[in-house]
Amino acid sequence: MQRGACFAAVRQQAPFTASRMPGRAVLLVLALGLAATAQKTRLTLDPPWSTVFRGESVTLTCSTSHPSGRRFTWYRNHKPFRSTEKNNLRIKYTQEEDAGRYQCKASDSERSDPVQLTISENWLILQVPYYGVFEGDPLCLRCYGWKGAKVSGIRYYRDGVDVTPSHVNSELSIKQARTRDSGKYHCTGSMRTTVMFTEVNSPPASISVQELFSTPVLKAAGSGDPIEGSPVTLSCVMQLNPQKLDTPLQRFFYKDSRVLGEPRSSPDYHIPVAGLQDSGSYHCEVQTVTASVWKQSPELKIAVKRIPASQVSLEVQPLGGQVTEGEWLMLSCSLSMGTGPITFSWHREGSRQALRTETQSSQRMVYEIPAATETDTGEYYCMASNGNVPASSQRVKVAVKVPVSPPHLTISAAGTWAAIGDVVVIQCESPRGSPPILYRFHHEGAALGNRTVSSRGPGSLALNVTSERDSGTYSCEADNGMASGPQHSDPFHLSVLVPVSGATIAADRMGPEVVAGESLNLSCLVESGTAPLFKWLHNAQELAAASGLNPPMAVGNTLHFGSVQLGHGGNYQCIASNQLSPQRVFQAPSEILAITVIEHTSARVVVPVTVSILFLFLMGVTAALLFYFKCWKKAEGMVFDAPGRATCLPVQHEPPGQRLPPPGSLGLHAEEPSYSNVCPLEPQSEDVEYTVVNIKKRSGDKPKGTPPRDNGIECSTCRLGPWRPCPWLVPSALGLTSQSRDGGKCSGSAQLLLPSEV
Repeated sequence: MQRGACFAAVRQQAPFTASRMPGRAVLLVLALGLAATAQKTRLTLDPPWSTVFRGESVTLTCSTSHPSGRRFTWYRNHKPFRSTEKNNLRIKYTQEEDAGRYQCKASDSERSDPVQLTISENWLILQVPYYGVFEGDPLCLRCYGWKGAKVSGIRYYRDGVDVTPSHVNSELSIKQARTRDSGKYHCTGSMRTTVMFTEVNSPPASISVQELFSTPVLKAAGSGDPIEGSPVTLSCVMQLNPQKLDTPLQRFFYKDSRVLGEPRSSPDYHIPVAGLQDSGSYHCEVQTVTASVWKQSPELKIAVKRIPASQVSLEVQPLGGQVTEGEWLMLSCSLSMGTGPITFSWHREGSRQALRTETQSSQRMVYEIPAATETDTGEYYCMASNGNVPASSQRVKVAVKVPVSPPHLTISAAGTWAAIGDVVVIQCESPRGSPPILYRFHHEGAALGNRTVSSRGPGSLALNVTSERDSGTYSCEADNGMASGPQHSDPFHLSVLVPVSGATIAADRMGPEVVAGESLNLSCLVESGTAPLFKWLHNAQELAAASGLNPPMAVGNTLHFGSVQLGHGGNYQCIASNQLSPQRVFQAPSEILAITVIEHTSARVVVPVTVSILFLFLMGVTAALLFYFKCWKKAEGMVFDAPGRATCLPVQHEPPGQRLPPPGSLGLHAEEPSYSNVCPLEPQSEDVEYTVVNIKKRSGDKPKGTPPRDNGIECSTCRLGPWRPCPWLVPSALGLTSQSRDGGKCSGSAQLLLPSEV
C-alpha cells in the first residue's frame, strides 16, 4: 500500500493519547481538570482510513492512560467479539464480514467512541479519515485504486462541484479544515481495469468538519453595568466539542481593539477595581495553541458606573442647630458610599433653588455661613450625586436665635395725654428678636403686668385711666432668654387730663350792683379740670370791646374791669374748657350772673373840683343859716334845691298855694324840724319824686374820730313809680353819702355837714 505525505498527516492528526501530547499540553489538560477524560479509552485505526480494500491489513489500538495490567474487550456493532490482554487487535486480511462499527474498553474504563470500518471491492475508492474531523484539523482525502493500481487524471468533487486544486495528485490536502469543507466527496480517474483504461468514479464519502468550539460570547459577571470601585470579571464563554474537551485553547481579551495582556488559558479576565477608565468596548478571541482555529466574540460595551451616592447625612455645627445671630454656622454633608467626583448641594425647605452646589472628589463637603442671620432659620437637607439618582439626607432644623432689640413703647392716646375714663392700650414691640418674647410693663418703676408673645407682634396691656395717679412715666422691657438679657424701651410720659366740671362765676363785691367808674373782677372757678381755658359771654355773646367802652381784660380765670361803665351791665357767663384734641373738647358752663351798673354822681359835676367845693361850701353855709333861722322861727317851709344838678328826671316845680306838711306828719321831732319839698304827682308823669331836707343840730357828744363838723343838712329824694337814678347826689368826697331804694321809698340821699358854729 502506497502511503504519501497526506497519509502521514492524517496519521499524525489521529486522536492522540497523553503519551503523544507535548508537556505543555499535558499541563493544560491537568489544569483544566480534564484528567477524568483520560479514563475513557480511545480507538484508533492504522492505516487511518475508514475504508479499505478487502484483504488489506488493519490494526485497531485501544489507548488508555494505564494500559498495563488490564484486559481489553473489543466490540463490533455494539457486541463484544474478543478479549485480549494487549491493547491492539490486528485484522490481517480484511473481509466483508469485518466491516462495521468498532469499540473497545479497558477493564476499569468506559467504552470508546465507535469507529466505522468499511471493506470495499470497488476499482476506485475515496479514502477519508476514520475519525471525526474538526475545525483546524488537516483534512486529507486519497483517491485510491484497487490494490494500489495507478490512477491518472484524478478529479475531486464536493457535492458535485469540482474542487480539484491546480496541483493535484492522488491526495487532496486541506491544511486547516473549516466547517464549510463539509459535504459529500467523490473522485474520478482513469485506471486500467481488467481489459482497458477506463474512467472510474469512486463511491461518495461524507465528510463532516465538526466545530471545535462554538463562537465565544463575552459576558460580564452580574447584571447591568459594573459599579466603580467593584471588581469586574469578564468571561469568554464558548462550548468545546465533547470529543475535544482536552484540546488546549488560549484566549485573548481586547478593549477598544487593544489587546489586554498576554493570552491566557482561563476563560476569565479580572479587573480587581473597576474605574471609569475601564469603560469601553470589549471582545475576546479563542484560539487553539497552534492558532489553527480562532474565533472572535461580539463586542460588549461596558460602562463603569460610579458607586451611587447613598447613606447621605447632614450635620450641623453648633450641635442641635441652635445658633445665635452673627455666629458661625456649618452644614457638613457626607456619604458612606459613592465614588468619583461627588456633586453636593445644600437646600432649605421652601427654597426652590439650591443654596450652594459644588463638585469634588470627596465623600464629605462643608457649607459654611460665617455670620448667620434670622433668614437662615429653617429646615435644611443636602443631596449628593455622582451621575446616578441623587441621594438626600435627613432634614435638620436650624434655628437662628436673634436677641431682642430695644422695644418701642406706644400708647393709644392723643399725643401724650389721656382723659379720665379712657382705656389706654400700651403696646411694647421689639423690631427684631426671636420668639417667644416676654414683655414686661412698668409705671414709675412699678410692675404693671407681663405679656408673652409666641410669634411676631407686640405685647399689649389695657390701662383704665381712673385718676391723675395714672399719669407718669411708663416703660417696658423685652426678653427672649438670650445671653444679651432684657432690653428696655425709652420712657414715655403720659399725662392724665381731668375734664373740667362744676364751673361757677363770682364777683369781688357783694350784690349785683356796681357803680360806674369802679373796678370789678369776675372770677370763673371750676370744681375739677386740668389746665382749663375760660371764655366769657356777655348777654349770651362772646365778650368784645363795645364802641366807646373800655374793654375788660381777661387774665386766667379772672375778667377784670378797670372802670365799669354803664354799657358793661348785663348777664355774664363763663365757659371753662379743656381738650385732648380738637375732636375731644370738654366744657363746663357756669350759671348766669346779672351785673347792674349804677351811674356815679361825680359823673354829673361839670365845674372844676375846687370851684365846686367852694361854691357848695358857701351854699351850704347860707342854707344852714336859713334853715337854722327858719327852724327857730317856726318858718312855714323852705325849698332846698341843690344848685347845679342835672337830673334825668323831669324838673320838679312846686305847685302854687301848696304848703309843706307839718313835721309830725313826716315823722320828725320838734327839736329837729325837717322841711320837705314834695313833688306832686302829675297825671301824665310816670315818676313822682319827693325831696325831704332835714336840718339837724348835733349834740355835744361826738364818736371818736368824728371830723370837726357838727351840723348838717340831709336831703332825701323819694319817688313813686319806676326807678331812675338821681345824678344830682353830692359825691362822697364832700362828706355826703348816698343810698338807693325802690318802690316809692327813698331812692337817694345826701348829707351835707355844716360847721358847728352855724
